Amino acid sequence: MKKLYALLVILIILYIGINVGANNLPFGDSTALNTTDNANAGISTGNINFPKIDNFTDNKINDTAVSYRDANYNMTINVSTVDNSQSVADIASGLLSSGRYTSNQTIDQNGVTTYFLYNEGSESYSADIYFSKDNQNFLISGEGISYENSDYFINHCKNVIDAIGSK
Repeated sequence: MKKLYALLVILIILYIGINVGANNLPFGDSTALNTTDNANAGISTGNINFPKIDNFTDNKINDTAVSYRDANYNMTINVSTVDNSQSVADIASGLLSSGRYTSNQTIDQNGVTTYFLYNEGSESYSADIYFSKDNQNFLISGEGISYENSDYFINHCKNVIDAIGSK
């Protein structure tokens, strides 16, 4: 009987090892739990593959934009391409100087410089997030985001930035 248990443990370890080696199990990859960057599971529009987001219903708006909706959090995330005639740094700088936003931050999201522009209210805020990936400028926007759901919104936006890609 001990030999059967030992064989079972060896088979389980072998199974896990093979799946981790083949990237079929999301161990160590937090983005795999929230988004899928597999082109077959994403939303193809024009030359861009927009990712699926768990718990969100996606809606292709046109060849350059997708809208994601999570009814449980009453949250919508819009993702669209932006004209490439300016750098996103220039776009963000111009918008900040307009006085339209109350705060901002710039982060490096896994090698992608990302500009977060916020318009804060007393109970919620709106956000415009600009970044460039694969030689394409993008805008992620959200409105009416409650402060208690801020991390949920920001983390899903970061996952979109990581997973979005060109065909």
